[in-house]
Amino acid sequence: MEPEQFTISLSGDPLDRLDALRKKPDAIIKLQNHPDAVFVIVRNDQILTDDQGMLVLVSAEILQQLNDDNPDILFLGVEHKSRRPWFAIAVEPGINDDLFDAMGRFLSLREGLALLPANDLAIAGRIISLANWHSLNRFCGCCGAPSQLAGGGEKRICNSCEAEHFPRVDPAVIMMVIDDNHCLLGRNASWPAGRYSTLAGFVEPGESLEEACRREVMEEAGIRVGKVSYAFSQPWPFPHSLMIGMVATALSSQITLEDELEDAHWFTREEVKLILAGKHPDVLPPFDHTASGLLLRNWVTKDQDYAPV
Repeated sequence: MEPEQFTISLSGDPLDRLDALRKKPDAIIKLQNHPDAVFVIVRNDQILTDDQGMLVLVSAEILQQLNDDNPDILFLGVEHKSRRPWFAIAVEPGINDDLFDAMGRFLSLREGLALLPANDLAIAGRIISLANWHSLNRFCGCCGAPSQLAGGGEKRICNSCEAEHFPRVDPAVIMMVIDDNHCLLGRNASWPAGRYSTLAGFVEPGESLEEACRREVMEEAGIRVGKVSYAFSQPWPFPHSLMIGMVATALSSQITLEDELEDAHWFTREEVKLILAGKHPDVLPPFDHTASGLLLRNWVTKDQDYAPV
């Protein structure tokens, strides 16, 4: 019997990004003025949605209504069939609030994880990740001079030394550590009572994914790890990470905590089934949209070993 397959939230961007076109500023402006072009509004970590929980799509007329002479306008791409252009506008809090209040409400991306349709969520995650990066990179990291958005938002160019800066993505490994019929879950002291997760951590300079996995598990739980296998990846725009799901085979079982985790336990597959069903007396079910939840759900669909997506 084949394992059940699960959707990876925040992935599956439905737009053609038209990378080659981004080298032609005039072409992007032409698309921006296209009568069918639509614009999504983002403010910090929030995105404008309507009463039905869908992204609010506004026309190019919005540009004339903004009290901002030079907003960040991000070119997202075009729809594959209709070729309708999509853009996003990053706006500042406290400006044009009356205009946006009449259109809908700003929804945080974390709220949107449970509410937005899959395609809208993928687009929203990309927009917020890009908008956050641009907001934090107004000045050149080489000479300190102001930089400007270019390529429809694919990069920034320094006004002084002409250095090009591209949006960053921080790789992080998240591991399903297994030992026969058990998996390892831990909890951070800052989490709500009963919240446990597979272990995770950022990849450090000079590390392979496998090395990062082994180091993080040893640092957090004192468990030695042998074989490491790739499972899947998930965009995680909080603010701009890529979660790399992995399966790690434990070589030891004695848990030794240092200062990163408050607690860690080995759980059987039957216990994980109860956790996923919300029936475990001490552990909360994981959020469906997280990489940890996906790792756990895939693990319990097979009698033996882990079933990668």
